Amino acid sequence: MKQIENLWKERVQLHTVELRKYLKYIFNDHLLFVAIFALGAGAFYYNGWVKTLDESFPVAWVMGIILGLFLTMSPIYTFLKEADKVYLLPIEMKLKFYFRKAIHVSFMLQSYILLMILAACMPMYAKVTGNGFKSFFLILLILLIVKLWNLYLQWDVLKIQDYRISYIDWLVRFVVNCSFIYFIIERSSPWIYGLYILIFLGLYFIYHQATKEKTLKWDTLINKEEKRMSAFYRFANLFTDVPKLRGQVKRRKWLDPLLKFVQYDQKNTYSYLFIRTFMRTSEYFGLFIRLLLIGGFLLYFSDQFYLVLGISIIFIYLTGFQLIPMIRFHELKIWQFLYPVQRSFKEKSFIKLLHVILLVQSVIFGVIVLISNKWENGLIVLIVNIVFSIGFVKWFVPSRIKKINKGTIF
Repeated sequence: MKQIENLWKERVQLHTVELRKYLKYIFNDHLLFVAIFALGAGAFYYNGWVKTLDESFPVAWVMGIILGLFLTMSPIYTFLKEADKVYLLPIEMKLKFYFRKAIHVSFMLQSYILLMILAACMPMYAKVTGNGFKSFFLILLILLIVKLWNLYLQWDVLKIQDYRISYIDWLVRFVVNCSFIYFIIERSSPWIYGLYILIFLGLYFIYHQATKEKTLKWDTLINKEEKRMSAFYRFANLFTDVPKLRGQVKRRKWLDPLLKFVQYDQKNTYSYLFIRTFMRTSEYFGLFIRLLLIGGFLLYFSDQFYLVLGISIIFIYLTGFQLIPMIRFHELKIWQFLYPVQRSFKEKSFIKLLHVILLVQSVIFGVIVLISNKWENGLIVLIVNIVFSIGFVKWFVPSRIKKINKGTIF
């Protein structure tokens, strides 16, 4: 028992050291300033939006879906490694303390997220219902209990071999969580709460009995842990080199026509390389698509000029800033040093590609504002975006690349 307890403490300590190693870079850069600015602007406009709400707003459904989603999403942090399915598998029955700790730690970490989400929803709740913030701690207590219930059910599902069961489980818990929160916000009759208590207990009993004799799916647990850490490494890689990062490369043949714009010339060697890298690497192409969709969505549903202008500039900055590390993507591959071309072409080719990417994003954002807002606002946003992207690429990117090359970026 003592050895298992020491193993858990060692894994938590190693995980904490690993996170701290990269978090000091993440929270020490321009992105932190942009995040604080975006959070402050979002809070300001959210407060203004809340003041426009009345009793007809479906706050119960909105909070039910938002909170229900985060209750249902209940990952369990096991900190398992690839070798564990060889060395720990034979003593699986003795690891109950280890996995119980994993569930409890997962509960504590996710409780903070739940607390922040509920705090963000409370102004909306107080304005529509008129009940003020006096119910905050009672609702939080109920949510924490339901979160713990979700974690235990999630743990039981991880023992089932049929992957389709996990989808059914997620859907069932999502419906139960959303509807339960809806009735909590609506302050329904006490018998409704009694019915849900029976549902919670019944599902827990069914899950527990169905998996009581089953063993753990070690491959699934380890894969989930690796995916979780890979997501963190991909984010940290935007700020510093992450040797443990495993990138994903996809063919994306449908983007090949874009290569026709690259002339067959020796000086365009790095242009071809970086375009291929951008199109095929999910890390960068996926980042561009996500920021484009999120920014476009926010712009389409925003009707205030300074808000859309700020959103468009922030998302162009985020895109450009987070694509800069792509210049070092092939740095450890020796074959690029065999190219019979000048190394100066590398930086020029990368800056040119980044300029094109940001201009495309600027034009798309401008068109979205033209469609959803006044045409003069869309025209101004388009011009400002283009000017900002040109200035960003011309002055900020070269200095940033020099710091990367000198190793003094932080």
